[in-house]
Amino acid sequence: MIFGNTAFLSQALLPAALQHLLSRADLSLETLRAQADGLYEVEGKQLFYILSSNETKPAAEQRSEFHQQYLDIQLVLDGVEGMAVGPLLADPAQYAATKPDLYFTNDLTAENQMNLKAGDFVVFYPGEVHRPLCAVGAAATVRKAVFKVDKTWLAQSTWL
Repeated sequence: MIFGNTAFLSQALLPAALQHLLSRADLSLETLRAQADGLYEVEGKQLFYILSSNETKPAAEQRSEFHQQYLDIQLVLDGVEGMAVGPLLADPAQYAATKPDLYFTNDLTAENQMNLKAGDFVVFYPGEVHRPLCAVGAAATVRKAVFKVDKTWLAQSTWL
């Protein structure tokens, strides 16, 4: 997991390809805020992002999740979002996907809380457990971008 803010990208020590991705003018905080909610392809199914507005809920009402094929880069555009995070699962193969590359776990593995505000992002590598959309205080609307980065694309990226 890597945590950072778009205003201080160089301090996040991201892999070069992710640094390049989050530094692109067409993917800046301001540009993303101006786009409508929806799915946007950058490089087909290898690299895309989803813009959405969601209501946060108490952490106890949210489910912990992880992915096997994609990295998640969750970037808050507006609002405040609590994010519970946890370690890698010892045996992720025991879980079945509920959607393509979306696995839920009821294990209490994501119990460390972090709060993200506009411009904050967190990178979750495959197998890292996280519980997004947790309320910070009262439930509220949060708008965010979730970049899905295929781990094969990252390993082979020429964005260096």
